[in-house]
Amino acid sequence: MRIHNTILISTVLLASGCSVYQAAVQPGPVDLSGIKIGTPREVIIAKLGPPAIENRDATGHKQDYYEYKSGMEELSKARVVPYAVADVFTFGLAELALWPMEEVAMKAASCTAVATYDDNLKLTSWHIHKKEKSNLPC
Repeated sequence: MRIHNTILISTVLLASGCSVYQAAVQPGPVDLSGIKIGTPREVIIAKLGPPAIENRDATGHKQDYYEYKSGMEELSKARVVPYAVADVFTFGLAELALWPMEEVAMKAASCTAVATYDDNLKLTSWHIHKKEKSNLPC
């Protein structure tokens, strides 16, 4: 019986902190302001980083495929404090509720964007898609 208690306590202590870690490392929202038809390619790369795939469309115009994660506002990371307090006062049992909540309801959105440019590398088409379910916008 004593070994079962030791295993249970060890498991709870090892599992505690998962929601705290997830909340702390979640990316902030991606700033897509200023991206509109006519935006130069360099501006889009500055905002989203280098494209995952560079291609040409059927008409020969350059297309970039971006993949990015968009999370919550930086101020929302303050939720790590109540998470940590709950972990301490419940000996990690709060993770049974906090970790799934963090994993499902507050998970950063995985997004893709497709940018098509004219011959001067100015944006002519911009499409954003979510790769998976998330409550957060791309």
